[in-house]
Amino acid sequence: MSNPKQVAPYGETTVLLVDDHAIWRGGVKSMLEDTTFRVVGEASSGREALEQARALRPQLVLLDIRMAGGDGLDALETLKAEHPLLIVVMLTTYDNPTFMARAVAGGAAGYLLKGIGFQELLDALHAVMQGEMLLSIEHLQRSLRGLSAETNGLPDLVKPLSEREVEVLRLMAAGLSNRDIAPLLFIGESTVKTHVGHIICKLGVSDRVQAAVWAARNGLISVTQEF
Repeated sequence: MSNPKQVAPYGETTVLLVDDHAIWRGGVKSMLEDTTFRVVGEASSGREALEQARALRPQLVLLDIRMAGGDGLDALETLKAEHPLLIVVMLTTYDNPTFMARAVAGGAAGYLLKGIGFQELLDALHAVMQGEMLLSIEHLQRSLRGLSAETNGLPDLVKPLSEREVEVLRLMAAGLSNRDIAPLLFIGESTVKTHVGHIICKLGVSDRVQAAVWAARNGLISVTQEF
């Protein structure tokens, strides 16, 4: 018998913490108290993370990479395969471009380091839940580089992207924010936000980063630029 989906009050985000250090999990849980983020579960390994995600259906997962009970990057791929709209943010000690690239390719919405301060973490989590991108343009482009593009044209979507949505997607995949995109297309920022929402919905992805991954994998953008 399947478990019911976790329902959060309006404005609240349910969170699953995944790390093999109980003290760290406790610290983050304490930090998030009295905020709009409510920790509904904890896991100490990739395997436990999958079990908890299936049972609790959180909206956001904070996931470590190296854990005694299983690699977080492997767990990430399974989490996103089972829950495509789940937002996963890597929170790790590893400032490693290879890990970051694997995380982006595997479905992560962001990549944060554990030395981050409380307010910075809170701002980042609010931003990602509002559809903003946590990666810098440089980090995004480096992470997208190496993703193989399909050569058989764009896949069939339930509703195809409009010409304007393709333009917005290309600029999103370049790492530009809604504010950056608006003047380039001579439209309002709120209109860009609407287009972004439609794009994410049509592609069946969870966030801007994964929309960029989709664009790279389907040859809609070039990621060969060197920095």
